[in-house]
Order: sequence, then structure tokens, then C-alpha cells
Amino acid sequence: MKIGVEAKWLFDGPPRKRRVVGNLVRSLADVASDDELHLILDARARGEPVPGDVPEERRHYVWGRNNQIANVFVVPRVADRAGLDAVVYQNFAPPPGRLRHARVAFVHDVLFESHPQFFTRRERLYFKPLRYLTHRADRVCTVSGSERSRLVRFGYARPERVDIVPNGVDEVFAPREHLPDDDLDRVLERFAAPERFILYAGRLNARKNVGALVRAVAHLATPELELFVAGAPDATAENLSAVAAAAGVSDRVRLLGRVSDAELRVLYAAAAVFCFPSLDEGFGICALEAMASGTPAVVSNAPVMVETCGDAAIYVDPTNPAGIARAIDDLLADADRLTALRYAGIERARSFDWNDSARRLLASVHAAVRQARSGRP
Repeated sequence: MKIGVEAKWLFDGPPRKRRVVGNLVRSLADVASDDELHLILDARARGEPVPGDVPEERRHYVWGRNNQIANVFVVPRVADRAGLDAVVYQNFAPPPGRLRHARVAFVHDVLFESHPQFFTRRERLYFKPLRYLTHRADRVCTVSGSERSRLVRFGYARPERVDIVPNGVDEVFAPREHLPDDDLDRVLERFAAPERFILYAGRLNARKNVGALVRAVAHLATPELELFVAGAPDATAENLSAVAAAAGVSDRVRLLGRVSDAELRVLYAAAAVFCFPSLDEGFGICALEAMASGTPAVVSNAPVMVETCGDAAIYVDPTNPAGIARAIDDLLADADRLTALRYAGIERARSFDWNDSARRLLASVHAAVRQARSGRP
């Protein structure tokens, strides 16, 4: 079977999405031994190396400046000309029309439906066609049971047509003792990191609720404990510098901005605690990356975080800064619990394997082809 993966995000997508697509492509190349893997790439990335060593003749370059427009009007024609049996589309899958290939819509989340207040008007308008297009796809994939329920609740697909393909954890994230000493020293020196610090990593927007974590710093029992915040703000982000000033903790909150993957893996592994107070997520990959790095995680009690982290994290009400601080204090004061969570987190993260995710995605693609060929809706 000739399977295409729309992978325009590989070189010009959001950082997390780039990592997700790259790992899926690499793992599909490993596990799809009975299928022929093709990539549909942004023409601006022509000549760039691709994961999985997909041969040049199976790389199809398209106009990709707008993912929605390209997926609806450009990618389908390229896929049919190449004789593909199916294409996995990121978010926007085209309507069937006279297309000759099965269409799998990989919808990473529809948080803008349940939490429109956390998205700009422009973002909501951009995603407006997504429900119509997803409803007409042959199969739909998403990253968690919680997100599957959201898709069903908002009318994107019937439950029997939605397959769960969870994210995996990148192998670069490892406990501190497995990282080269030179890497550790260079990054920690660059950020002038103290012996113990709390880490948040991820996007900085209203939904991530990082302001509550900044306010929690004022309630910590250990006055010298610092918070490192790694990530870039977007249009909905709070002014965290102002939040820290109002809480009287400006000298204890370090806003690092966007950091490289090489820096991030050191920060994860070196932190005393990782804290992720997001109000809602599609999956919760940042917490898993921290856990894979051997760092205990204190996360919000949103259902998807419980689904992702299982018994290997501590859960808090993300709207209660004092409660967040209390959970961090209690954890740092209990050496046995710290050790237990460290090993539980490493084990939990190991269960999220990219090859397993690729096999799940392949099963969904094969089901979509059978469904399309049978003419069943």
C-alpha cells in the first residue's frame, strides 16, 4: 500500500508539532515494512534531509504557506497523481469529491471549541472549517482519550471513526546521569542555574496558566527556590514579568524565552521539580518529557493530565497558587517520595513509544482504505 504523510510541519511548524511529525515519520519508516511510505513536504524545504531516509522519489513538494489551503486544494491532487492509496493529513483533510485516495485526518486537538476564550479571533476563524472537513474524513486520529471525547462532543466524528494515536517521548530526554557532563555544565552555566530550581516548559499562553505558577512562588516555604520558565509567549499570554512584580517575586522568576532542544533536555534533567499548571491540554507531552528526564512532576488535575501521567505525578488544582506551592513544598521535603516519583515517572514515560504510535497510525490508515473501498460512510 502506498501511504502518504502530509509532513509540511517538519521544517516550518510549531516546535512541538515539528517534533511529533518528525518522530512519527521516522517510526513509520521503521514499522511500515509492508507499505511504501511517501512524504508530502513544503516546497521551501526542498533539499533538506528528512527523517526515516525516505527516498527522493517518494518526496512530493508542494506550496505550503497556509496548511489549510494547501491540504484542501494542493495536496490532494499531488497525492492522486502519485497514485497514493491514503494520506494522513495534519488537521485539515480535504472533502472527498473525486479523490482516489483515503483520507485520515490527524486532529491534534480542538481546544478552541471547549475553551474559545484562550484563542484569538483570528485563530478561531482559521479553524472554523475544521469540523466540516474532519466529519467527512474516512478516519480521524487524535492523541488521547480525552481529546477523542472532545471531538465526539463537538460533532467532529462518530466515536467509532476516531482512533487514538498517542504521542511518544523522544529518546533525547534522559535522566541527568545519562547526559554528558560537558552538556550539563555548559547549559547550567549559561543559565546560572542554582542547585535546585522549579521548571516550567511549554508555550506561554493564557491556557497554560503559567501566571498561577508564578504567583505560587510567593507561597513557597523555601524563600530561595527559583522558578525557571522556558518558552515563548503568544498573543494571549499574561505579562509574567508584571505578575512576578505584583507577587513580589521578580528576583525568583527567570523567564528564559525559547530554548533549544539541547538546552531543554538539560533543564528537564537538572530541575528539582517540573510544574505544569495548564488548564487543559490535548495530551501533555511536556510532563512526560520531564518524567523521562527523571524529574518529579506536579501537574494540573485536568483529566488529560491524569490520563497521560497516571500514578507517576502529583495533581493540583491549577487555579490555586497556594495549593500548587504546598504540593511542591511537601514533595521537596519528602526524599522517599521524590525518589519514588522519579522512578515511576521514568517507567511511565517508557510506555509512550513512537514505534507503537506509528503502528496505531498504520492500523488507522489501513482501516480508512478498507472503508473507502467498501463505500461505507
